[in-house]
Amino acid sequence: MQLELHHLRALRAVGATGSLNRAAEKLSLPQPALSRQLRRLENLFGGSLFDRHCSGVRPTALGRVVLRHADEILDYCAAIHGDIARRRDRQAGTIRLGWTVSGVADLLMEEVRRRFPSIGVEVTVGDSFGQVAGQLLAGEIDVALMHELTGMPRPRPSGLAVQRIVDERPHILLSDVHPLARQPAVTLPELRDERWIAVAGSDSSIAVLHRLCRPFGFTPDIVHHLPAYGPHSEVIRHDGSIAIAQGWGPVAEGTVRRPIAGLPRLSRHSLVYRPDGFWARQMPELARAVGRAHQARIDADPPA
Repeated sequence: MQLELHHLRALRAVGATGSLNRAAEKLSLPQPALSRQLRRLENLFGGSLFDRHCSGVRPTALGRVVLRHADEILDYCAAIHGDIARRRDRQAGTIRLGWTVSGVADLLMEEVRRRFPSIGVEVTVGDSFGQVAGQLLAGEIDVALMHELTGMPRPRPSGLAVQRIVDERPHILLSDVHPLARQPAVTLPELRDERWIAVAGSDSSIAVLHRLCRPFGFTPDIVHHLPAYGPHSEVIRHDGSIAIAQGWGPVAEGTVRRPIAGLPRLSRHSLVYRPDGFWARQMPELARAVGRAHQARIDADPPA
């Protein structure tokens, strides 16, 4: 394991809040994921960094040393990023985009290039929205594209603005030989006995899946845990498992996408940005333009 800045941010959050639960919320991470990360860091540093007690955690002697260095490094990096961000903002020659997984990412890039043809575009893809939000706050990116379920909004760090792009209904990905593939839409109760794919990582995909299925009286049988950019279509095609997907999107050969009837518009895409950033004034109209392009794509190629 190599020490990275997001590890230092996690340690700082634990030290500042005195609680793994509050630190996890601040970092937009599940608490078990933060606990695992802390254990790995303690192995790396060769000792316990925090003492656990009934009301939270306190730094050990080793933890205080590590936290002091973490503060110095993070403050120094923030100063560097701030200087660079201000210089780049003044030049306005590049816009830096970040996201995890979103079905409108290509439309965002197309719209940025159409509206600002003379600027450069840089893209950063993160493992979780918490990581991307941290990059946004640190000045490493200018705009983040976020996907979430409206009933389970992601905790967002303070100091960020959000502009909604579009809400849509979740879909299900199936093999094209699955019996339900012949239907124009499916319902969650029809999926009770299916084998499910969940997205591994810190963005609570498993919790989302359980929350969707719980009102219909069943617990999903999760048999595969794949990364966000993993071989979902290949697994679906070869073993008949299924996966929740965002709304409209292209499908690979051998798979189909079907809307889930009876669900509201739970899937939301939004732009997240610093309200004092150079590009902040452009965000409302940019979000509306991406939303219009998304609707035009649905109208041109509706789900089968």
